[in-house]
Amino acid sequence: MKSMQAAVLTAFGDAESFKIQTVPMPMLKSNQVLVKVCATSINPIDYQTRRGDYKDLIQLPAILGVDVSGVIETIGESVTEFKVGDEVYYSPQVFGKFGSYAQYHVADAAIVAFKPTNLSHIEATCFPLAGGTAWDCLVTRGNLQVGETVLIHESCWWSWFNRSSISESNGGICDYNV
Repeated sequence: MKSMQAAVLTAFGDAESFKIQTVPMPMLKSNQVLVKVCATSINPIDYQTRRGDYKDLIQLPAILGVDVSGVIETIGESVTEFKVGDEVYYSPQVFGKFGSYAQYHVADAAIVAFKPTNLSHIEATCFPLAGGTAWDCLVTRGNLQVGETVLIHESCWWSWFNRSSISESNGGICDYNV
């Protein structure tokens, strides 16, 4: 069985609760892709989980991480939209079996997207979870309509960029206050 390195959460607590360990490579199903993780990110859900806020939803030891940008290493037999070598990004299932704080990650091809060529892997990891959150806030819950103005107060560039991009792509007008 092949193995990989991962940052494994061995106990709830501070950042020292992570240990770099050798773990088995995830097994690939026919509808999945194996991705070599080039970049991941730290989101509030990650440090909240690490400190124990969601003890009932996660079993230790665990590999956290909910943003991936990387390169496809292997594809399942029923995957047709991707090929080995494609650069992709996505958000793994929150509280799923394992996350992105590892050298490799397996995901259903249905949740994977091609990484925009004008973004580095590091930049791309700012979008899956935070971008989905911004979309939900502005479009799904906020019901953003064409021509409406959105005032964005943010101190984090990725959050500002996600919300302003979504707003403008939906015909909104942004008033930036960063």
